[in-house]
Amino acid sequence: MAGQSRCTPLFAAALRGLGLTDRYAAYVSEVPAVTLGWANTMTLFGLHRRHRGMIAGHLAALEMTSSLPNRRYGNGLRRLGLDAETTRFFDEHVEADAVHEQIACHDLAGRLAVEQPALTGDIVFGAAAALATDTLVAEHMLSAWEAGASSLRSPAKALAG
Repeated sequence: MAGQSRCTPLFAAALRGLGLTDRYAAYVSEVPAVTLGWANTMTLFGLHRRHRGMIAGHLAALEMTSSLPNRRYGNGLRRLGLDAETTRFFDEHVEADAVHEQIACHDLAGRLAVEQPALTGDIVFGAAAALATDTLVAEHMLSAWEAGASSLRSPAKALAG
């Protein structure tokens, strides 16, 4: 699978529309640790059954907070003149995540808390971890942009793909 995309077709199309490669892990060395920390937290919770409450909370928080950013990403890309194929991933997630929000909050995290009350603290911890790590990523990006810099480790290398 080396060199092949493991992205969803919509996300792969968005990357290509931005002039980026959809090759698996093509940019991982350019992403700062804070961003990898967000993803690694989710992976840690998801890989260990004992953390099932944490991953349920993490997923619920992610789904409950993703519709508006995806709308903004799509609108921003349109303002930059990018086409519907490039914005489709983000546009699809506006509507889909609104539905996923209800499912993740009520059917997944809520039901898990009702059926296994001992996991309630883990569910809340997972949600808090998602929001905290997301905040760290946002603060990193905003501070870089306010300084007139990229939030990537070496943007020129990353864009050369």
